[in-house]
Amino acid sequence: MKLGDRYLVWRLRRNDRAACRELIERHHGMVFGYLRGLGAYHALAEDLTQETFLQAWRSIDRLREAASLRSWLIAIARNEFLQSVRVKVLPVVELDDSSDVVDPSAGTDTRFEQHERDRKTRHAVQQLELTLRETIALHYFEGLPLREVATITGVPAGTAKSRLNRALECLRELLDQENEHVERAGGDALAGTR
Repeated sequence: MKLGDRYLVWRLRRNDRAACRELIERHHGMVFGYLRGLGAYHALAEDLTQETFLQAWRSIDRLREAASLRSWLIAIARNEFLQSVRVKVLPVVELDDSSDVVDPSAGTDTRFEQHERDRKTRHAVQQLELTLRETIALHYFEGLPLREVATITGVPAGTAKSRLNRALECLRELLDQENEHVERAGGDALAGTR
């Protein structure tokens, strides 16, 4: 655990409310983004994010000294998400275009193409089964190494690696299908104008 996190945990264990606010400020975006990456719609992701921090506050004494605070929070968020899935069926996620990272210095055409690529990729990720979507969210969206992904998801490192490979393979297939569909639609539209 990093020194800053160690001090924050020490303060949390002493019921320091300012430390709780600092924990939320420091990690809210990461937890919320992870939950959105799993497929939680915006309002549910907000609710689960709040529940994650509440659970973290209540169970801070269970955090092992050697554990990563970030991984521990993600594990709590994962449990909250899985519990919500067990309780009810999640509605389809609305795709939030505000999360795009588009280079503002790029030309209009380049920004549009990048935006479209990001939108198609987000849509394809949402079509993956939960275990694959979760692996993508943890490894690529949250930047966690595969060994931490394995720990959080409770699988061996080899399984996490094979899930990641399978997820990337499925994403390629989905994106290829999307591109073929767009090309066919474009060709059909051109044929209709002749």
